[in-house]
Amino acid sequence: MSERELRKMLDCASAFCERHFAAKGEIAPMWHAVTSDGRTLIEAHPVELGKDLAAAMIRTFFDLRDVVRYVYIGEAWTLNRMIRPEEHEELFRKGLSQHPDRVEVVQLQGEDRDYGQIIMSRDIIRPNKGKPYLGPLQDINDLPHIPAGAHVQSEGRMIGMLPVRGTRQ
Repeated sequence: MSERELRKMLDCASAFCERHFAAKGEIAPMWHAVTSDGRTLIEAHPVELGKDLAAAMIRTFFDLRDVVRYVYIGEAWTLNRMIRPEEHEELFRKGLSQHPDRVEVVQLQGEDRDYGQIIMSRDIIRPNKGKPYLGPLQDINDLPHIPAGAHVQSEGRMIGMLPVRGTRQ
């Protein structure tokens, strides 16, 4: 049940991105969350606070509202290939924004308290002539450069945003 609900939210977010990107040419980072009592919350990501403080604020907000499922959408850089071991240190220091093989995407990151995480993306295609548009929705684990049987494990400040469960429940 929870995987199905999370995938429905991701599909809804993807459709929103399609419409909004066609109209505006960009996607502002935002959160679509569902609380334990079924309330829906839509919140802009507080980019003005900086990366670390914004992530901490969203985590606190999700804890106070008892969020059980969310989807985050935002533009990002990625590579459409495996990172070579010799690239790790430089990518950690500089990020992907200057990498010659970078690809611009809209990332859709979802997490469910019971199911776990799903990350999907849509390439941002900027033709020489005409308006930019989004490519098809792709599950990160299904990308052609991911070896068969491998599973992508994400980490960072924007992963694991749901409240930690324990004796409080």
